Amino acid sequence: MPQFTVHFETLGCRLNQIESESAARFFADSGFTVDMESLTAAAPVPENTVLSVVNTCTVTGKAEQKARRLIRLLLRKMPSSCVLVTGCYAELEVEAIRALDPRVCVLPGSRKDLLADIPQELARYVAEWGWRETDEGLALTSFMTELVERLSAQKPAPDNIKSRTGGTAHDHSAGGHDHTAAGRVGTGINVGRLSAKKELGSLAVRSLDGSTFTPSPVFRLSTDTFFAHSRSSIKIQDGCNCQCTYCRIHLARGRAVSLEVDAVVERVRQLEAAGQQEVVLTGVNLSQYRGGWGDSHLNLAGLLAQILDNTSSIRIRISSLYPESVDQQLCAVIAHPRIQPYFHLSVQSGSDKILQLMRRPYRSQQVYRAVELLRQAKDRPFIACDIIAGFPGETEEDFGLTKELCRTCNFAWIHAFPFSPRPGTPAATMKGQIPQSVAGKRVQWLTSFAIESKCTYISLWKGQIVSAITERNRQDRRTSQDGDGSQKQLTHAVTENFIHVELPGSYPQGASIQVRIGEPLLDRIRAGDECEASGEAVHNELLEGHR
Repeated sequence: MPQFTVHFETLGCRLNQIESESAARFFADSGFTVDMESLTAAAPVPENTVLSVVNTCTVTGKAEQKARRLIRLLLRKMPSSCVLVTGCYAELEVEAIRALDPRVCVLPGSRKDLLADIPQELARYVAEWGWRETDEGLALTSFMTELVERLSAQKPAPDNIKSRTGGTAHDHSAGGHDHTAAGRVGTGINVGRLSAKKELGSLAVRSLDGSTFTPSPVFRLSTDTFFAHSRSSIKIQDGCNCQCTYCRIHLARGRAVSLEVDAVVERVRQLEAAGQQEVVLTGVNLSQYRGGWGDSHLNLAGLLAQILDNTSSIRIRISSLYPESVDQQLCAVIAHPRIQPYFHLSVQSGSDKILQLMRRPYRSQQVYRAVELLRQAKDRPFIACDIIAGFPGETEEDFGLTKELCRTCNFAWIHAFPFSPRPGTPAATMKGQIPQSVAGKRVQWLTSFAIESKCTYISLWKGQIVSAITERNRQDRRTSQDGDGSQKQLTHAVTENFIHVELPGSYPQGASIQVRIGEPLLDRIRAGDECEASGEAVHNELLEGHR
């Protein structure tokens, strides 16, 4: 078979990134070249691109607009290919996306697991029928559409999504979790490296206690190797039981479901054995993690304890937390030196009135308490948060409470967003809608505060030596010019407290090194660049041969 290319574009959360990486591995295992570099209008099109996969987000209206622009760009630059659109936006707006162009195929986000089956089918199609750039791509799109429909009918849908149409989902609310033998089916994972050459639906997985269970469609996309990321990640949770008045994620991803504890632990053990230095635990709402462990279930604190007890060196990073889940039990575990001192809190507002209107499961005092506990558990941790500005009914007094919370908690970074009314959510039709100009000014204040806070935080670490993981170097970041005009090699790394540093020299991707932090790169931070500080690698035996 000629070498054909599958191109990936990923929008939104880290969970989407993990799922795209996993899908890319299935395509690579089926003989395709995989391209993960984001395409621009000026960028050349990868040769023989038969399919573009767009993994979308629906958190804001701008995220959906970006997806539509990206889809149109791909259609224009690749007139003979098919564009497969999946993700949360594709779950909620199927017909709107299909209407964009006849060469668009929609794979609803709830059936993203089918990206494990599609590569082999596509490989057989192009081997039998071929593909030519002179074609219009309509025959391929027709095949892809029929394939998605056939696989959707043949393969079981995730349990947490079935609940929306009358089925039964695992309940991860306070009422508990189903841990019978039947309950375990649908919450496991293939803990080895997944390959598209295997039929996952019939592949039994052995737990640490010797029992076996079947992989769930929810956790089917998983990989040990990554094309665009240097650190391993494990999806341990999906869906959300909260029904926040502004959010569509619970509609797109369904109810909360968790990967069983023994499967997570074994997965981390295998990553450690393979030489991985760090793993990120991620999900839609980690605070709702409830994984089966024998006849009981464990929350996130219990899971972390089991991982630490059953591994020896690999470091663990937590992606995001709700404030009310940060308690003494959790902080007693995260005080362990292998838990990285970076935490992201989903805060949204400092006003209890607004939090109540948002239907958030906590109040401002729980945010203050969470930050206090995290700083007791870790020395100067990097604490970031999300804030929505301009929520319906938010007065200047309410926003003043948010500013007070940001100042008092002294967040090292704030992801600030203007309120975006999402179709089908209560907040979209609430009284007291805030003008975008007002919301924009509030976001501007939050962003300016965040920039100064990050620079202050990095300055506190100037001259300090911390551990870091080297990252995959983008093509535009591999060299820079010295004062004499000569080129010098550069390496990018992420420190344990999540400072993105730029180092002179060339080091292997994914290596654990010691870094001395230098000056914050103020101009680059303000410009939105990922690199936030200069640094230098501290000489040790690990670095020999990589200068």
